[in-house]
Amino acid sequence: MFNIFRREGLSGDVRQITPDDAFKKLSENTEGNTVVIDVRDPNEFSGKLGHIEDAKLVPIKILPLKIEELVQYKDKEIIVVCHSGARSYSACIMFKRHGFDNVYNMKGGMLLWKKAGFETHI
Repeated sequence: MFNIFRREGLSGDVRQITPDDAFKKLSENTEGNTVVIDVRDPNEFSGKLGHIEDAKLVPIKILPLKIEELVQYKDKEIIVVCHSGARSYSACIMFKRHGFDNVYNMKGGMLLWKKAGFETHI
């Protein structure tokens, strides 16, 4: 059962990554070993905050239905992002429950990414 009071999943704590560190990882991602999964709704993805270049949009509402399709990324580093970091945290727990080990929640979500001045796409 999902515990709404503790911020941890069945597989342990979710690793956090700052927008600065995420940007650094993505900048060094010449081999395609890091993938960004954006779990916001489509209108947010193309809204005023935009999205990170090459991010894969998988809204959290349908993530349980799409998790098997995402197995192709199981051997990569996955950075999960949303508006502020809450939905992406929940998504990280889902990923971990399905055996994804290399998953990071981007702290502060697109709000902090944009505030840090990193490029976004609409």
